Amino acid sequence: MTRDPICVDAAATIRELASILVRNGISGVPVVGANGKLVGVASKSDLVRRCVEGEQGRDPHYLFSVISEPDAYTMRAEPLILVGDFMSTDPVTACPDESVADVAHRMAEQGVHRLIIVDEELQPIGIVTTLDVLRAFPDGTRKR
Repeated sequence: MTRDPICVDAAATIRELASILVRNGISGVPVVGANGKLVGVASKSDLVRRCVEGEQGRDPHYLFSVISEPDAYTMRAEPLILVGDFMSTDPVTACPDESVADVAHRMAEQGVHRLIIVDEELQPIGIVTTLDVLRAFPDGTRKR
């Protein structure tokens, strides 16, 4: 797993999320509430889906311009689109002591590309992606 994953607050804007994903070369992040507990997951797919669906009857290109033209957007008196408005609210999680095989099975069963490792208080402490699972079996042997 990747320890200490980059997380985003549910109150972050869609532009802030896009910037975090691009700047860090990642495809998704755990979303936390004000108390630091996991409340969801936001991915590039969620972001693009939200842009394509549009906002409040606007042309879908509107959201793409919100992300790519931040100065123009901040000058308008329009409501911000927050990560909490479109994140996936049922993240797939695991405990840090679960086996790679169990994590891989859960990911396949749930059809997800990332699984959030949480502590006893539901705070994200790591993330496992499908690529991480593949790396765990480089020569076809089972590793923990």
